[in-house]
Amino acid sequence: MEDLPVVKDVNIDKSIVRKENVYLLISTLLLGLLFNFLFFGKPLGVSYLIFTIGFYIVMMWNSRKVIVFKLTFGWLLTIPILALSSTYLIFYNNMFMFFNFMAIPVLIIVQTTLITGNNKHNWYVFMFITDIFYSMFVRMYVNVFKPFIIVTGLLSRKKVFQKHTKLFKIIIGLSISIPLMLIVVVLLTSADQVFGHFVNQIPNIFVNINIGEFIVRALIVLFICIISFSYLWELLNPKFRANNDLQDKTIVSKGIWDPIIIVTILISINIIYVLFSVIQFSYLFGSLSNNLPAGLTYADYARKGFFELIVVTLINLSILLVNVNLTKKIDSIVDKAVVISNSLLIACTMIMLFSAHFRMSLYEEKYGYTYLRLLTHAFMVFIAALLLTALIKLWYEKISLLKVYIVIALLAYIIINFTNIDVLIARNNINRYNKTHQIDTSYLTCLSYDAVPSLVELLNDKNKNVAQDIENYLYNKKAELKRDKSWQSFNMSKYRAKQVLNKYKLKYKATKVEDLEYDSRD
Repeated sequence: MEDLPVVKDVNIDKSIVRKENVYLLISTLLLGLLFNFLFFGKPLGVSYLIFTIGFYIVMMWNSRKVIVFKLTFGWLLTIPILALSSTYLIFYNNMFMFFNFMAIPVLIIVQTTLITGNNKHNWYVFMFITDIFYSMFVRMYVNVFKPFIIVTGLLSRKKVFQKHTKLFKIIIGLSISIPLMLIVVVLLTSADQVFGHFVNQIPNIFVNINIGEFIVRALIVLFICIISFSYLWELLNPKFRANNDLQDKTIVSKGIWDPIIIVTILISINIIYVLFSVIQFSYLFGSLSNNLPAGLTYADYARKGFFELIVVTLINLSILLVNVNLTKKIDSIVDKAVVISNSLLIACTMIMLFSAHFRMSLYEEKYGYTYLRLLTHAFMVFIAALLLTALIKLWYEKISLLKVYIVIALLAYIIINFTNIDVLIARNNINRYNKTHQIDTSYLTCLSYDAVPSLVELLNDKNKNVAQDIENYLYNKKAELKRDKSWQSFNMSKYRAKQVLNKYKLKYKATKVEDLEYDSRD
């Protein structure tokens, strides 16, 4: 009977019910309450940034004895996380709000995994993705029952019962005082009508309580509290961590492709690309447009072939990345030939990118500016940055290509978030309208609050249909802004739009859309 397993259970409870774990549970409960207060039934705005900061406060305070600040990639991730979180305050682009809503939690998981040392692999190694998946799908849920164990352990302590004795006495005192308070309130209500008015409003507070909504809010608070507790518990308790003592072995790619075969392939491809580049300079960028084949106009020639060029560019980038990592090294002459051939491939691919950029610019001048077209320009700049990095890698082999590519991708995503693409679309389309008198108001009225200060310029346009379409759009936006009163949803883009729209008396009426020329084909 001395070795009953009940004794072990008690010991386990004692090891879990520590002061640090109780504080962690209380702080994650506060985090759940903050989440409910900021987000439930409210559009996203400054609330996202506040919650992100709140999470960091909880995490840093509970891990103050575990983590040490170092200027590493993990700590530097704080910059993009806070920058992307601030976009919910600064801009109002629905597309980026959707993608950031998923990207920011992933970045936080990557950062917290790195700075607490819970990663088995370095962040620039492909297998690091297994550490991320472990954090997302195991670490968040593996300890969901521990909060209940902690609460049960607290209630089973003798000190708790002593505190409950004091609490019981307080309850007795309140029970005696409540009837006395009711008598006093009745007398004061009769003595003062204003006081009575406010007292009579008290029952309405309870009448307006939605039980269903209250239950949903409580479940949300509980869910955020439990998964936050589970995640942080795994990060901060060494004996519950994954095997962190495993060190990464430097993964060196072994060459498996014969360099002579690779040089032959590259020279063959480059001959075609060089010929293509000569044609681009002669006809597209040069002055030989009058010598085009019969039946082909310069406009048709320039505007077509964009997507084909992008596909070829991606194929070239793939060929480049694979042969850079998998080509054998046999002697200096052949190795140098591989490097030169790859460099020529990059140069030809850059010309294709520039050609694609030029064609898309002409296409935009003809048909207008859209999200897809502007993002395509950004994508081409991104590919160019990858190609230039690969070129540096060819001549300076010590560079870790994957490490640099991760940093470039992260920087590119932050830059495109802060570009304010809605304003670019609005301004470019208005400038084009002033030159060609062609505009697609149906597309412009799909833009966010960011575009409002630019679109008010069209309210006094000579084309009454254009002016009325824009006025209808701005009228609806102004009505939306009047309905949005929660401070949690505060957004600078919406604030600027409200300030601008308050200067105009807007009216809504139907327009004759057939008088407009729409030209937003993709």
